[in-house]
Amino acid sequence: MWLEQLVRAEMGCAAYIIGAAATSECAVFDPLWDITPYLKVARRKGASIRYVIDSHSHADHVSGARRLAEATGASLLMHEDSDVTYEAQWLQHGERLTMGELALDVIHVPGHRPELINLLVTDTSRGEEPWFLLTADFVLVGDLSRPDLAQEGLDGAALLYDVAVARLQDLPDFVEVYPGHVAGST
Repeated sequence: MWLEQLVRAEMGCAAYIIGAAATSECAVFDPLWDITPYLKVARRKGASIRYVIDSHSHADHVSGARRLAEATGASLLMHEDSDVTYEAQWLQHGERLTMGELALDVIHVPGHRPELINLLVTDTSRGEEPWFLLTADFVLVGDLSRPDLAQEGLDGAALLYDVAVARLQDLPDFVEVYPGHVAGST
C-alpha cells in the first residue's frame, strides 16, 4: 500500500492518493481542479485510478473529481446525501470499498456539510486494524470544522458532536489522522 498527499499551498487544501500494490490500482480523495498532479502520481506508481471520491461539496476549492473520473474512466463516488445534479455512485455510512490489500471504510460525519464523509483506511497485508483516517474538512489540525456553512450553526454543531464525533471516538489511539486542510492556508 502507498499514500501520497498533494497540497495546494496557497490554500492549504490537501488531497490524497491511496494505492494498492497488489492490484496496481489507486483511489483519489478530494482532488483539486488541476488533475495533472494525480495523473502524474498514478503514472509514476504504475497504477490505474479506480475510484475518485469527493468527501463533500467544497466551498474552499473547485473539485476536480468529475474531470478526473472522466479522464480516467474511474468511478466517481460521493455520499448519498450529496446534492449534485451530475451522475455519481452513492456511498453509505459503513460501506467498504476494496482494492487489493486496501480496505476503505466510509464514515458519514455530518455537521460541516450534510454529506461529509471520512475514509478509514486499512492495509490488510499489515493486519486487520485500521492504519489511518482521511478526515477531509471534518477534523482539522487542532480543531473541528465549522458547523454553520450548510445549516444553522446550532444544528450543525449538534450533528458534529452527537453524530460525527461519536462515530470516531472509539477508533484506536494509533490511527493516524490526515486532514483536508493543513498549515499554510491564507
